[in-house]
Amino acid sequence: MRFERLDLNLLVALAVLIEERSVSAAARRLHLSQPAVSGALNRLRDFFGDELLVQSGRQMVLTPKAEELAGPVNDALMLIRTRITTPARFDPERVERTFRVIASDYVFLVFLAEMVAGLAKTAPGLSFEILSPEERTMDLLDRGEADLLITIDTRVRPDFPRLELFKDEQAVICWSGSRHAAGIDREAFGAAGHAVSYFGPARAPAFSELYFEQHAIDRRIEVYVPTFTMLPDAVIGTERLATIQRRYAVRCARVMPISVLPVPYPVPMLTEVAQWHSMRSQDAGVQWLVKTIEQAAGAL
Repeated sequence: MRFERLDLNLLVALAVLIEERSVSAAARRLHLSQPAVSGALNRLRDFFGDELLVQSGRQMVLTPKAEELAGPVNDALMLIRTRITTPARFDPERVERTFRVIASDYVFLVFLAEMVAGLAKTAPGLSFEILSPEERTMDLLDRGEADLLITIDTRVRPDFPRLELFKDEQAVICWSGSRHAAGIDREAFGAAGHAVSYFGPARAPAFSELYFEQHAIDRRIEVYVPTFTMLPDAVIGTERLATIQRRYAVRCARVMPISVLPVPYPVPMLTEVAQWHSMRSQDAGVQWLVKTIEQAAGAL
């Protein structure tokens, strides 16, 4: 489709090029060949009368014109996604749609997995793409490329709508054959080796790790893993400890040889919330998803 000589499909390419600042990276994200994206960039340069991206050493940098266009292009694409291409009505029993949800493995295992399994029967045309809550994927919510974010309340955007889902407390897990299985105090907690999780290339710390850092609680970290789900296996057969959410710990203890213990420190409870872009408030499908997730979380 063209609007005043501009192929509107090129706006998608332009938005990705501005963000990635790389033709090859943009091609991978757009699922296009590199020559195709190079061709799109050339057409954009012709239309705007500007280079947009220029080579500087081993990387490409944005021209002032590209910097100027970044905000308006993203706003235009957001408007198209939320107000023009999204149907006004939503019938979950008949519609075919893919929802993109940013959520941790903990959130998925504690309640999303069961919800998605149930929807396979009642809403067979729906599919779900679950994205890990890394810095890069969090930006998808800002651009309207993700429908929903589920995260702890301290990590949400202050200017987007949100809904509290549930609370959870922290627990310590250890191998059921460990000397720690009978219980631990602060001295034993500090002396033990620990397994901890982090998130994404930036190695963002888990909720409990932030507490321990803020209160200068020293521990000996023996294993780092990139997901919560790896923590039980990181302690089984060892004397290590790991701190995870109690709901997940109890779930694991039903099928794995681990013991669940209280944390010997007053770590506050975490609150999981759902958040969506303000412009998604008019999206009947997203609002149906929010209500469905609220019901699933309420059943915990």
